[in-house]
Amino acid sequence: MLPIIVTIATLSTAQAADEPGLWTKQAVGTAGFPTGLMSETKMQYRAPGPRSDSIVFQDTYVGAGGTVAVSPAFLQVGPTVSIAPIDVFDLDLSASWIGYFNNGLGLMPFDQPSGKLGSERDERAANGDGVGANALALTATPTFKIKVGPIVAFDSWNVTYLNFDKPDGVEATYTYEPKRDLLLAWEDVAVEHQSAVLYTILPGDDGPKLWVGGTIRDRFAAVSPDRSTAAGAVIIARPGTKPAVPQIVGQSLFYLNDADRSIGSAPNLQAQVSWTFE
Repeated sequence: MLPIIVTIATLSTAQAADEPGLWTKQAVGTAGFPTGLMSETKMQYRAPGPRSDSIVFQDTYVGAGGTVAVSPAFLQVGPTVSIAPIDVFDLDLSASWIGYFNNGLGLMPFDQPSGKLGSERDERAANGDGVGANALALTATPTFKIKVGPIVAFDSWNVTYLNFDKPDGVEATYTYEPKRDLLLAWEDVAVEHQSAVLYTILPGDDGPKLWVGGTIRDRFAAVSPDRSTAAGAVIIARPGTKPAVPQIVGQSLFYLNDADRSIGSAPNLQAQVSWTFE
């Protein structure tokens, strides 16, 4: 499904207004290889933190609210807390309930940490091997960002403790988890780490914004040995400055390490459109 592309999309957006108020972000994303579709709505009450003329204390904030994410494979809801004590660092914390649908697109038991390609899962889903279940997810997402002239770089981690409600009669050691495209143990910690370096083509102070660059993404787990590493190009654009104008993020990643995919195989393609209101 979708990766940490949501974090990339926050790179260029001021995170809180000068006065306390409601902050809302609506994001819709799609992916290919593997195929995915997800809508995420995040709403918080945000207040500015201590601020000064310093270049690292101009957009500090703290916020609390909730997030709803829905896809053909699952529904996820829960509270979130966001903190940016300094402009180059922010942290999101969340606790979520996830309900995976029993339609062959969500969870699927595995005895070994391989065999997760879509064609293989489709064949198993046709035989009724998919399962529906609930899960508890506790997530921390710290992100470091820096800007030096036209160069922007970020380093983001998404660390999630997942405890799946293992269905009765299922003895398999692992389950396929669609949002992370990993085979995980039924109780596991999934980690996604992504870094990027971007060049500013259009600064967008009063007009369009555009960044292009390279990125590398690594996904792995604490218990399951399944791992996936990919690298490629990323582009971030916002055609205008009005609130109704969305921010667009796209990336194309080639696999460097994956139990089910060869090096340089067909790229993982992702795109996201998001709107932020505050």
